[in-house]
Amino acid sequence: MVLVPSEDHQELDMEWVTLIMRARSMGFNQDEVRKIIKVLAESGKDGMEETAV
Repeated sequence: MVLVPSEDHQELDMEWVTLIMRARSMGFNQDEVRKIIKVLAESGKDGMEETAV
């Protein structure tokens, strides 16, 4: 994980910055990206519960 400073002196994960910038270039807005990440996270949890030992 590579952290970079932002204009308001917060550290940002460069992978997340790249993800958001790429999503914006594809026409997604911030709320759409949040919804997609939430759905992916929830579907990942479901799969993990089924395979947990």
